[in-house]
Amino acid sequence: MDIIALAYIGLESTNLDEWSRYAPEVLGMQVRPHDGDALLLRMDERHHRIAIRPGEAERLSYVGWELRDRPAFEDALRILDAEGLSYTVGDEELCAERGVHAVAYLDGPDRIRHELFYGQAFASHSFVPGRAHSGFVAGEGGFGHVVLTVPEWSDELNHFVEDVLGFRWFGSGGDVGKRRFYRPKRNFRTHAIGYSIVPGVAGLQHVGIEVENLDDVGVAYDLVQERGYPLMATLGRHTQDPVISFYSFTPSGFPLEYIQGGIEDSEAHPFVEGKPERLSVWGHKFNPDAPKPATMYALESQDAPT
Repeated sequence: MDIIALAYIGLESTNLDEWSRYAPEVLGMQVRPHDGDALLLRMDERHHRIAIRPGEAERLSYVGWELRDRPAFEDALRILDAEGLSYTVGDEELCAERGVHAVAYLDGPDRIRHELFYGQAFASHSFVPGRAHSGFVAGEGGFGHVVLTVPEWSDELNHFVEDVLGFRWFGSGGDVGKRRFYRPKRNFRTHAIGYSIVPGVAGLQHVGIEVENLDDVGVAYDLVQERGYPLMATLGRHTQDPVISFYSFTPSGFPLEYIQGGIEDSEAHPFVEGKPERLSVWGHKFNPDAPKPATMYALESQDAPT
């Protein structure tokens, strides 16, 4: 598939009021005015990057993959047909909600709804951050990344990610057999989706977003602590993809990684996979009192989504 980016995600939450303050005042996002019950969050000129709808629990509802154009969208549907995968083409109402020309969706082996679309609405020079901010690294690079928890890495899931969606392997972060990171082949980010393999557990582990300026990371780092959002990991620099970032819990109880810098993985500058002996060069000290992400669940639990 000619997927170019992870363009948006959808969440369900019981804490929309808190999100409506946290996203603009702490993260620097813009709340998009609209008539529906969802909270739409912007990071750039695109229609939205995060949609949060009222729900009975905290969960990731879907991820949205952007295709280059209509021919690429039609090719993607032909691939799904050839694979014998069941999917639904969205109606006008769903297209309007997502702000896209066309969208189709299917449930993946990772227990997440994957949406394929093209033509997301945008308005030039329209992004107004919720606080003083240098801007997010988004655009055609997409929203950022998500890391999902899966109970095992099955042949079915491997085929879906690598052969159906056509994603490029990035690495395991040195934790071979326990983590896997991928990106669309046309994307400059090192990874747009990752998987953490934990037997008996599924759901969203964390989300990552990138900003233009290191000072924006520092300001957000101060704000999460001043506002009482617990840290999962302190400020630090990763080894394999040497971003500077920190992890703090959102109003939905999952960690958000706030990032600046790093490398680009491209044909001109291909990434050479290594085996880092440490997660980080410095920092990223994990909070021993941090709770398990609220968006992760035991598969046999009554709280598991159906």
